[in-house]
Amino acid sequence: MREKITVIIFTIYIFLFSILGIVLPKDKYSTTERRKLKEFPEFILDNTYINKLDDYLLDHFPYRDYFRSVKANFNYKILSKLDNNKIVIKDDYIFKLNYPTNKKSIEYYKKTINKLLTHFTENNKVYMTIVPDKNFYLKDEILLKLDYDYLENEIKELDINYIDIKNLLTLEDFYKTDTHWKQEKLEKIVKELNNKMGTLYQEQDYKENVYSNFYGVYYGESAINKKPDILIYLTNPLLDSLKVTYLENPSLTTIYNLDKLNSKDSYEVFLDGASAFIEITNENSLTDKELVIFRDSFGSSITPLLTPYYKKITLIDNRYIDSNHFLEKIKFENQDILFLYSTLLINESYTLKG
Repeated sequence: MREKITVIIFTIYIFLFSILGIVLPKDKYSTTERRKLKEFPEFILDNTYINKLDDYLLDHFPYRDYFRSVKANFNYKILSKLDNNKIVIKDDYIFKLNYPTNKKSIEYYKKTINKLLTHFTENNKVYMTIVPDKNFYLKDEILLKLDYDYLENEIKELDINYIDIKNLLTLEDFYKTDTHWKQEKLEKIVKELNNKMGTLYQEQDYKENVYSNFYGVYYGESAINKKPDILIYLTNPLLDSLKVTYLENPSLTTIYNLDKLNSKDSYEVFLDGASAFIEITNENSLTDKELVIFRDSFGSSITPLLTPYYKKITLIDNRYIDSNHFLEKIKFENQDILFLYSTLLINESYTLKG
């Protein structure tokens, strides 16, 4: 009798969730995971169709986020697993395993940089720094990490002045729920870059503007209910006076896009998020120098703090624009050049364009 009841309950369960899977509206985007959900695959009689259909059904399973949370809590709290889908929670911080070291990607990164170097003149002073992902600062030998020494030694083979900043940062300089570093913690990095790039550093006064509901990218991936981060963006009269031109968003003329604070990714308040080409002009700069930064998203929050020292800063995110296009917009003469990328990108560098 008990077996019959179990079979009946299971059958009802399958039937109800099948109906819900049909009648419930299908989202195209997961706000928690910040990714597009799979679309219903076009029927093709081959070995891949079943896998595509399976991916679609998993993405559109009824109450999917709830069951993701149940699974994550079960893995962490009941099974005592260190990670759930490569997400690790430790000391109230959320980490994502960034392993193994992708040597082919590092080699591709070096080739891409060497190709970019051919566009510069002998009057361009070229520098590079690497932002370690916050796993570097997790003092836990149990977890597998990148071989940071290997990565750094490979990068140092490039004919570029290397600026080492890894020992200036700590875990507290990163958001708990996100990949990125905190802008209000970066003045020490600005000072180090200025000193190594031959620009006189002067301490700046900033007002701290607080946004207290920042849910970073790891928050949704973890499927665990955590407190949001506090996001702080810095302002002063000089930053307010900057003239900013965005390739993709010409109507925006400020260094911060405050509309992005309430978007799916509040970190995009800094320089409007993913932007291929940006020009920042400072009529009140401390020098007549110009700077070109090749960067990923980590460059968005530190660049405003570099603006006092340059009359013009040009940012190029060569994940979204190649040299054929940015060379139409900039002529390399005697600018300082800074390559500023995170280890996250260098270990998965195939999106970079030469």
